[in-house]
Amino acid sequence: MKHAWNPWAAAADLLGLVGARLGLDTEWKDVGDESTRTVAGRFVRLSGGRTRCELRGPVSGQAVVFVHGFTSPAYVWGELPGRLQEQGYRTLVYDLFGRGLSDRPDVVYDRDLYDRQLLDLLGRLRLGGTVHLVGLSMGAIIATEFTLRHRERVASLTLIDPAGFSVELPGPSSLLTVAWLGDCAMHAFGGPFLVSGNAKAVHDKSLVPELQAKFRPQLAYLGYKRAILSSARSMPLADFSSGYRKLAGYRLPVEVFWGKQDEITPVAGATLAGKILPKAKFTLIEGAGHLSHYEKPDVVTPVLLDFLRRAAVREKRGKAFVVASSARSEAKPARRGAPKR
Repeated sequence: MKHAWNPWAAAADLLGLVGARLGLDTEWKDVGDESTRTVAGRFVRLSGGRTRCELRGPVSGQAVVFVHGFTSPAYVWGELPGRLQEQGYRTLVYDLFGRGLSDRPDVVYDRDLYDRQLLDLLGRLRLGGTVHLVGLSMGAIIATEFTLRHRERVASLTLIDPAGFSVELPGPSSLLTVAWLGDCAMHAFGGPFLVSGNAKAVHDKSLVPELQAKFRPQLAYLGYKRAILSSARSMPLADFSSGYRKLAGYRLPVEVFWGKQDEITPVAGATLAGKILPKAKFTLIEGAGHLSHYEKPDVVTPVLLDFLRRAAVREKRGKAFVVASSARSEAKPARRGAPKR
């Protein structure tokens, strides 16, 4: 079957050739390459594809699930999971579809995809009961959406420099949402553009070379830039206020961390977040950018641990109340009928 000629697709291909000629187009390997199996963690086959994950810590510990953001995969959590493991928690970090070493299926990268990925992953890893969710940037949207759809699975929710609080995308990033222009630009020059974006992720610029070195490997795998484009167009990165407003109606412990020097989701969004989530606990972190937990683990870790402990106590009390109420109901004597005349 012959397909109609698409001038924009042709332009993207032409720019791709130019970019490749200049050494700018970096995708050349299949993420399913056997060599990826030598990396840390494990690969789990889900309904949507293969997912790389790391499940660590005592089996008896409460599960804390980390959901990363828009461009950087699970390495972006830095020291935080390990610090929680030392305190007895069982942590799960994983690469979202289209990022890191997880598969890049040819689908729309939206909330439905990421909700299904997380739900499937918890099932395959046999993490039953409730989990504590921690979401970074776009991951905050994914974690919130999961909470709205599966409230019974979530013990608490932590949002770190969250996307979706009516923050406009930066000029170059907003171009990604324009179909033909975004395709052409990403196809040809996306690699260098995405690598350079790491400079805005932290306030301490001495961390930039380290972050860029960790970021580059995923660019070699086919489908990464396609996934980024799809997420830019299908995820409510600029405005997820409707979802956060629904979250405000849930009886659930919510905590928010925000770097005061965040250049990607500016701290001005915290003002709106405070109005939408008035019962949430907010911690603004001085001297930190978008990756506030990465730059300031000594600040974030104790606050997060205290929050998780309080959330666990609250959940335990809630379960005890339900059990006690059920016992009282069963203990009530049956109501006798009216005496016969």
